This record gives sequence, C-alpha cells and structure tokens, in this order.
Amino acid sequence: MDIFNHVFDPSTGAPAQWAYQDFEECTFQNLTLSKAVLSHANLVNCRFENCTLDAAVLKDTKLNEVRFVQCKLIGVNFEHCNPFAFAVGFQECNLDQTYFFNRNLKKTKFVTCGLKGASFINCELNGAVFKDCNLESAVFVNNTLTQVDFSTSYNLVLDPEQNKLKKAKFSLHSLPGLLTKYDLVIT
Repeated sequence: MDIFNHVFDPSTGAPAQWAYQDFEECTFQNLTLSKAVLSHANLVNCRFENCTLDAAVLKDTKLNEVRFVQCKLIGVNFEHCNPFAFAVGFQECNLDQTYFFNRNLKKTKFVTCGLKGASFINCELNGAVFKDCNLESAVFVNNTLTQVDFSTSYNLVLDPEQNKLKKAKFSLHSLPGLLTKYDLVIT
C-alpha cells in the first residue's frame, strides 16, 4: 500500500504498519516512536518533526531524502538501512550514540545536532557539513572526509591518519582534537 502526502501526528496516530509500506512526501510530527520497528519501510521525500525515535529499528528501511528536524534519535543504528538511494539530513537533532557504518553520507547536513558518542566508520562523508554540532566522544574511523566542514563544530577528536582528509575545514579551536594521539600540550 502506498501512502502519499499524508501527515501523521498525535491526532491521526502513527502508521499501524511500517513493514513493506511506501511513504512518499509524508510528514511525521510530534510522535513517540521509541523502539518502533520501521523495518522494510520505504520513506521517500519524508520529514520527521519533533519525533522521538530512540533505538528505532531500521532493518532494510529505505531512507531517500528524509529530513529529521528537532528529533531524538539516540542509539539509532543506520547501518542496517537499505543503502540504495540513502539520503538523510538532520537539524537540531539529538543523535547521541548513533551508528553510521558503511553509509554514503555525501553532502549530508548535520545542523546544530548533538552527536555525543556517535560512530562514523567506513563512511563517505565528502562535502558533508557539521554545523554547530557537539562531537564529544564521536568516533571517526576509515572515512573519506574530503571537503567536510567541521569549522563551527566543537569537541572534535579525530585522527587524520585513520581517515582520508582533503580540503576539510576546521576551526583553529579544533586543531588540538586533531593532535590528541600525540599527547601534546597546546597553549
């Protein structure tokens, strides 16, 4: 069943079934979807606003041009999403302890997000933007970080030898986080 241009909110409730459903140009507002099983759903050009999706299950979920605004996504594992046409964006979201593994995140925007303890492993992040994000304890390993913009984010610790960096942007205040492994004292 295809659901097109529908608004799901507390008055209409969340979808009764996610699996094998196609949602196109739908908006999900003010819903609590903690631990919800969204497996095998196809979401295209959809938007989540002020939703709680903590520990939501996204096995084989297709996220194509899906935007999350003011959402809580603590502990969500994006590794299990369908990789085909995977494209997401985040604004003012709590993404603490999220997991991105083998994801194509080219040009993905993370705007004013909390990413404490988030993991980015084996990701293509070319042209991604981390604007005003808290990257405390975030892990970046074996990623391609060409032209990534970290210039306004903070608490970044990243080993340049464990990632491919080219023309990435950092603020002067972030430089100590690039040298952490050398145990230097910078004043």
